[in-house]
Amino acid sequence: MQLLGCLDGVLHRLTLPGEGFADRVRFANKLRQDAVDYLGIVGASSAADATLDPNATILADGLMSALRLHDPNLADHSEATAEYARRLAIRIGLDAGTVARTTLAARLHDIGKMRISRTIFSKPMPLTSAELEEVRSYPATGARVLADLPALAAIAPLVAAHRERVDGTGYPEGLASSGIPIESRIVAIADTFHTMTLARPYRQSYSTNEILAELHAASGKQFDGDLVTAFVDMIGYRARVARSA
Repeated sequence: MQLLGCLDGVLHRLTLPGEGFADRVRFANKLRQDAVDYLGIVGASSAADATLDPNATILADGLMSALRLHDPNLADHSEATAEYARRLAIRIGLDAGTVARTTLAARLHDIGKMRISRTIFSKPMPLTSAELEEVRSYPATGARVLADLPALAAIAPLVAAHRERVDGTGYPEGLASSGIPIESRIVAIADTFHTMTLARPYRQSYSTNEILAELHAASGKQFDGDLVTAFVDMIGYRARVARSA
């Protein structure tokens, strides 16, 4: 019950004034059964999950349930981003704990967008300066929410930093190079890759080759060059396997 109360409080903070009450009711009802299901499972966690606070997965899944109620497409994107991030973290040989943190940060990287008006993301024209500032607030918003949850507090700085750039021109803090946690650098690549596979009101989706070319072009500026190389190799290898199957 403490977890349910905690998550409902988080959702209250994330929903905009006058919006989201119906979502909160549906979320609370669904989460009660989710909590019962999770607490009844014994020994089902993977080795990587075992490195996290036992409540972290429950809290993260609760937040993802809320995100799915808010925007199913955004939730699907977050789950896909998490899978790409997990694969990349494993590919470069990170330990199980870092893989788990990377995956969790990727799942929760867009939580702060629940505080932003949905009309902004469906707008087919360039954003105004005020709208752009609102959009850029979401990593810090998500991080503040996670920082208030003891089981997820360690993930907060990773979520906050996933829009930083290795050349120091990102946000919200202008971190650069190794000053950006490696988990965040991985999430940035996974997030960008999957986002570019999706069509938007203001553009068409990109092909895999086009996306990989964009990642290469931004290597050493927006993204960690070594991680881009590893990611491109990972995607390229999978593409070769698919073509030969």
